[in-house]
Amino acid sequence: MPRIEARISEQEKSHWRQFCASKGISETVMLKMMLQQLTSANSSNATVKSSATKNKKVSIRLTPHQQKTLHQKSHQEGYLNQSHWVLACVLANLFKEPVLTVDEIKALHESSRQLAAIGRNLNQIARVLNIEFRESNKMTKEAIDLLTGNINKHKLHVAKLLHKNRHRWDIPIINAEGEHDEG
Repeated sequence: MPRIEARISEQEKSHWRQFCASKGISETVMLKMMLQQLTSANSSNATVKSSATKNKKVSIRLTPHQQKTLHQKSHQEGYLNQSHWVLACVLANLFKEPVLTVDEIKALHESSRQLAAIGRNLNQIARVLNIEFRESNKMTKEAIDLLTGNINKHKLHVAKLLHKNRHRWDIPIINAEGEHDEG
């Protein structure tokens, strides 16, 4: 069977173990679930065979008006179908963590790509500063202003995405001190 390996720090491994333990899922199963989630947008038949297979079913009864509202809400918020929206709602309320739509995951991937580009630009600026320090003041100011604008635009985009998601599921925002924040 194919394998995927990655080197991570002890701290990252510790955080990963704690995260998986807090969810009550083994590290391997969690990784498979994450891979399935990330790759299912690109492949309609991606499946993960593991001990965390979804085999329990919950049924609910709705009035025609409630069902119509559910249908509209699920599509309005970017979910593929009503079942995905209901599942996201349940998971968000059970674990008090955001559950992202496929479009939101794509937006975060794009955001990460843009951050990587900004990092490359910073490396280029550092190289110029090390080579041509006499003429670097003008170039550095312009480049830093441009990067600052890109970073601020990126931060606003991600903040809007997270704000929308938190309010969709009414998930409280916890600040660095562990207290509820109004967001």
